[in-house]
Amino acid sequence: MPPSSVRPDASDSQTGTSIAGLAEQSRSLLAPWFKERLFHAGTLLWREGETTGLLVAIRSGRVKIYRLLPTGRAVTLFIFGPDDVFGFLPFLDGGAYPAYAQAVDDVAAEVMSRADLLEAIRARPDVGLTLFSLLGRRLRDAFDRIENLSTPGVVPRVAAALHALLPQPPVPPPPIVVEFPVSAAEFAAAIGISPETLSRSVSRLVADGVVHRISPRRLQVLDPAALERAAHLSER
Repeated sequence: MPPSSVRPDASDSQTGTSIAGLAEQSRSLLAPWFKERLFHAGTLLWREGETTGLLVAIRSGRVKIYRLLPTGRAVTLFIFGPDDVFGFLPFLDGGAYPAYAQAVDDVAAEVMSRADLLEAIRARPDVGLTLFSLLGRRLRDAFDRIENLSTPGVVPRVAAALHALLPQPPVPPPPIVVEFPVSAAEFAAAIGISPETLSRSVSRLVADGVVHRISPRRLQVLDPAALERAAHLSER
């Protein structure tokens, strides 16, 4: 998510399987078919409308998913980071990629082609089930994001986005420094607000003693529990 700017790690209330857990399971099952690949910052992994591409498992770095509006403006929809597995949607439904994928910084990844994925599924049918489960978790997360975007007030939305940037368990003791994976303007667009609104919301969290602003892209989280309360995560 979390909002679209960070990696989701929500758990299914029935199965208890998180997106991170399903991604890890996918990487493990597909390990024999992966090939190492380095994408330099700014490299396009694929373009919107393309039907050939790669299944990608990131080891380090980040990839942003974005679309171009008719005006030519780019809108960041999602950002994948280390341990994320993505890019397999056209392999499953035969359609085109719905957005562009571009390396935000240098990205070390493991990749495979559609032919290799089909070979993997033939050899290990549970690969397909795991990928469908991962896709389902992401769909559920998308519904949660839509709900978050429809709720009044932007501070909870910003707090949720910042909370999602916290290191996943075990979380180190505070203070914790988090950094926007892209520019503040792109981060704001990814969660559906303007840069000015993002700045005001962060200022509110600063005034409440929840975070400390180090730079436009770096924040020190002084109270992770208060950040969680601000995001209303405990109510979900």
